[in-house]
Amino acid sequence: MTTPGFTVTVSLRDPHTVEVRLAGDLTFETAQNLDATIAQQLLDVPEIRDLVLDCADIATIDSTGLSILLMAKRRAQQANTHLHLDNRPMRLDRMLTLTGTHAYLTETPEPPQ
Repeated sequence: MTTPGFTVTVSLRDPHTVEVRLAGDLTFETAQNLDATIAQQLLDVPEIRDLVLDCADIATIDSTGLSILLMAKRRAQQANTHLHLDNRPMRLDRMLTLTGTHAYLTETPEPPQ
């Protein structure tokens, strides 16, 4: 899915892992596309265990973009899926730290017992 200044590319790594590559500006104008994509993938891939957001090419992120990442975490938890924010640029980690959301969004899930 593409909007001006933002691209979302979805691929299946394996039957249980969906990778979503983000490129460009994750902002008020573009964030809803990411939310819709994540919601659709969680419906379309019933055996999904891991939802990987590849953040390497995020140019900017605003509060709405952060809100969508928080929504992605909630959606993943509801689907018993682990959210991974891979290849985070320094500016994203800085925003997550400043807003107190870093640990919540980047925690490594404990293996099932």
